[in-house]
Amino acid sequence: MKNLGRIITLVGLLIVLLIPFGVSAQGSQPATLSINVDKVSASLVAGEWVNFQTEITNTGETVSPPLVAHLNVASLQPGKHVDPEDWSPERTQYLPPIQPGETVLLDWRVHTLFEGNFAVFVSLVSEDATFTTLSSPALQIRATPDAVLPMKDVIPTVAAVPFFPLGLLVFTKVLGRKKI
Repeated sequence: MKNLGRIITLVGLLIVLLIPFGVSAQGSQPATLSINVDKVSASLVAGEWVNFQTEITNTGETVSPPLVAHLNVASLQPGKHVDPEDWSPERTQYLPPIQPGETVLLDWRVHTLFEGNFAVFVSLVSEDATFTTLSSPALQIRATPDAVLPMKDVIPTVAAVPFFPLGLLVFTKVLGRKKI
């Protein structure tokens, strides 16, 4: 029994001594990533497209986990709803692990559907529970109304068009009766 107590004490001392020397199964820190956008702002006419890139760099000393880059669009005006699926044909890009010091460029394309002020940004997520979600700086978009076809001028024209063929029909019928 005395020997069992000595063995337990010895094993305990070994464990206590090994922990401060960094003996562990995982010994590495999570990857450190930075994400930047190549444009700060864009002024467009509603209906135009804007192209931009995000640059994701692994500034850490370990490989990143596989990542998902997801494009987000937010209206900066209360009461104006944005459906991001309508604004971009490709909103999600899947990335393999990024090596330390490596940079990955992602291309994005956004279609401004209507006028207003919007923020477009990319978020990085991962299945890895140790990864902290990261978002890019926002690309500020100011979309002005399309001056080519202002709605106040289009509606009267669209409303009058069906009456033109009807008027021609009545006119030809009236002329046709006068000749007989």
